[in-house]
Amino acid sequence: MARHFLFGGLAERIAPSQTVERALWAVEGGLAAFIWRMTAALPVERASEMGARLGCALGPKLRKHKHVRANLAVAFADKSEDEREAIARASWANLGRMIAELPHLAALAHDPKRVWIEDRAGISELLRDRPAIFVTAHVGNWNLAPVAPTRLGVPLTVIYRKQTNPRLEAFFVRARRGLPWRHLEVEEAARGLLRELERGRSVGLLPDQRFEDGELVPFFGRPAPTPIAPARIALKLGLPFVPGRVVREDGCRFRIEIHPPLEPDHGIADLRARAFDLTVRLNQLFEQWIREYPEQWLCAKRRWPRAARAGGTGEELRS
Repeated sequence: MARHFLFGGLAERIAPSQTVERALWAVEGGLAAFIWRMTAALPVERASEMGARLGCALGPKLRKHKHVRANLAVAFADKSEDEREAIARASWANLGRMIAELPHLAALAHDPKRVWIEDRAGISELLRDRPAIFVTAHVGNWNLAPVAPTRLGVPLTVIYRKQTNPRLEAFFVRARRGLPWRHLEVEEAARGLLRELERGRSVGLLPDQRFEDGELVPFFGRPAPTPIAPARIALKLGLPFVPGRVVREDGCRFRIEIHPPLEPDHGIADLRARAFDLTVRLNQLFEQWIREYPEQWLCAKRRWPRAARAGGTGEELRS
């Protein structure tokens, strides 16, 4: 069944026909067109503020809000339910800002006064004669993460997932126009990713979401299905595995941090085990980022299997 951002619950209950499916897509697309027109007509700061208000108002009413709350309950078990609800609402506001910033994405990418870089890895020297695999998480405005390597002169190809609703995807295509990096759809990435690396282009990935075919890697103390292929490719090809994050500083102003590459444990002989260990440490870094700015993280999908959210072990989950 196709994924629906607004009507996921309804689609699950009624198993819509193709006709109903197209009608639901049309409604989602119509709302997206309305928001796009409004935000494109405004200065970016005002558009972002309007998006925050819309996100805060509408997000908690969506069926996906239950996933946000469940994920926060695992990540912030030490906080009260009211505290987590406040974080969830702020997270929806951040997503609303991101959506409202889409018509302005190319302008933001080229504006050093609104988007600046902290290069803690010395990228120019590090990547003088080889590409890298850049990894980030769904924090801040992750759409801007590729700004850092490209502004530092690194040719970059970003792996992305196409929207199921073609009407929504059309707006993302418009938002990507004028961006100084390439895009490769995830369905083409199995062969395309290696081809880009062979051509000397670095690759950008978002490996923090639930991945059904992944390994059960600890995340906030619970095993979560996570892709280890990015770490495995980096190890196999001897490429730097470079984490970076986007921090929303104030309204529509962003700091992009490029962290030093995560170094593999060469004491682990097996490649798969070494890639698993590298992914564990990447998840630990993601945890640190999320704890620092919880309101800038939004995971609107079920991140952990139900047994894991209840405190199950990796062994139980594999059975």
